[in-house]
Amino acid sequence: MRKRILSVVVFSLAAAIGLSLAGQLWMSREDADRRRFARITNDAVGRVSSRLELHLSLLYAARSFVAVAGPEVPVEAFRRYVGGLDLAERFDGIQGIGLALTIRPTEAAALGEDLTARYGRPVKVWPPATDEAVRTPIVLLEPQDERNRVALGFDMYSDATRRQAIDAAAESGGAVASAPVRLVQEIDENRQFGFLIYLPLAPAGAAGAGPVGETPGFVYAPFRIGDMLSAALFDQPLLPIHVEVFDGTAAPDNLIFASADTPPPGGPDLSVERRIDVAGRSWLLKITPSERFERLGSNYPAALLAAFVLFLASTLALLTLVQARRLEAVAALNRESERSLAQKDMHLREMNHRIKNSIARMLSIARQTARRATSLDDFVESYSARLQAMAAAQEMLARSQWSEAELRDLLATELAQVFGDDHGDYRLDGPAIKVDETVAQALGLTFHEIATNAMKYGALSDPAGSLTVAWRQDGSDLLIDWLETGGDKPDLPAAKSGFGTRLIDMTIRGELRGSIERTVEGDLFSIRIRFPFAPSKTSQQRAVPGSRL
Repeated sequence: MRKRILSVVVFSLAAAIGLSLAGQLWMSREDADRRRFARITNDAVGRVSSRLELHLSLLYAARSFVAVAGPEVPVEAFRRYVGGLDLAERFDGIQGIGLALTIRPTEAAALGEDLTARYGRPVKVWPPATDEAVRTPIVLLEPQDERNRVALGFDMYSDATRRQAIDAAAESGGAVASAPVRLVQEIDENRQFGFLIYLPLAPAGAAGAGPVGETPGFVYAPFRIGDMLSAALFDQPLLPIHVEVFDGTAAPDNLIFASADTPPPGGPDLSVERRIDVAGRSWLLKITPSERFERLGSNYPAALLAAFVLFLASTLALLTLVQARRLEAVAALNRESERSLAQKDMHLREMNHRIKNSIARMLSIARQTARRATSLDDFVESYSARLQAMAAAQEMLARSQWSEAELRDLLATELAQVFGDDHGDYRLDGPAIKVDETVAQALGLTFHEIATNAMKYGALSDPAGSLTVAWRQDGSDLLIDWLETGGDKPDLPAAKSGFGTRLIDMTIRGELRGSIERTVEGDLFSIRIRFPFAPSKTSQQRAVPGSRL
């Protein structure tokens, strides 16, 4: 689990560092594009502002001309003046320069007759009726092309949008632009939004500001918004931009112009918003890159760097995982080596202990044989027979490896090996139960140790002593009771420090996952062994009468 966490940490750190570098590369390219586009935007706004200033200068020049020539400037003189400005070639977007006089509604008929006489064709003040106290009909508008000809005599004060701008211009004495309107000159199919800029004529002896009724008239200019902005924004050098212009706020109803170029799909948002003042009116320009805007760089280097970083991070994480597993395998090998050495040491100590016990058995058999022998030949014959029986039992145990052994046979063989054939002071009592190799080896070692101790120090070291071994199935456990009567009783606290005792405890608790209890009550020394046990399929769970061996 820890090696997986370590590989994840390595991957996360490497990926975070690499992706941050890729992000900085991408951001630096985007920042460079954003700064360059900001310069283009400033250029575009400067073009529009400069053209508006140029148009305003034409109006101020025209007002000065009218001030010199008088409000009733001859049509021909005004035509020559405006014609010299060459509006069509040099000032795209402006439809002309005109003059509107301020009159009372009762003077409209007389003014219409005067206009008819001036232009040699019928011209009337229109619309015929108005609810306003004054009227501002157009009396001059040059150049007199087909579009401007229809505007002569139009009372601009009769329209609410134009009236608002006229009132503001009269009050301020300066140039004021109207809100977007449909110009009366829009008589063809290519119709656009337009606006007008009004500049009041100063009354005699006044500063130029006052109510509209006291203003002699207005020099004005009608503009087609699309033509003017296209001429300003898309003159050479051509700017790679898409422009939307709003009168006031950026709402769909306020959109008055949108350029033909469309923004490219995708990519970062480089759009910029700028406000410009159009003779007292605020326009909002929303400018975005068009398809002709060339990026300084590509996203591919950042994407390739990010992909390489992820590959490198994955490789580092995999190498970390492999190295961790290798170290884990080395540690496991070391642990296995230590365990093998410990087992080897244990087996050597066990073999040494068994050899000592075998020697003790041989000495005990020799003493017992000598105690009952009547002569040296009788001793040699009896002693040799016991040693041969002991060797035969050991050979049988080694050959069978305690595989599928009967518990009774296991006990009988081991006790016969320890006590000899002529020692009959022990009793075996329990059902026929077969145990597997692991249990047989563990119990064989345990019985050997306990029997040897009984022969050396316990009940069978005393001619009057007796031994009973009983076993039974207790639920899912096998219960074995070793009961000794007579002989010396062990000092339990001191006995637990011996090798044989530790070997027995380790075998029962470690190999069989069971428990062993030793108790001394009067003349009785008992050992109870309990461990989980699943009977072999061939076990015969039938009671066998206790037998005395």
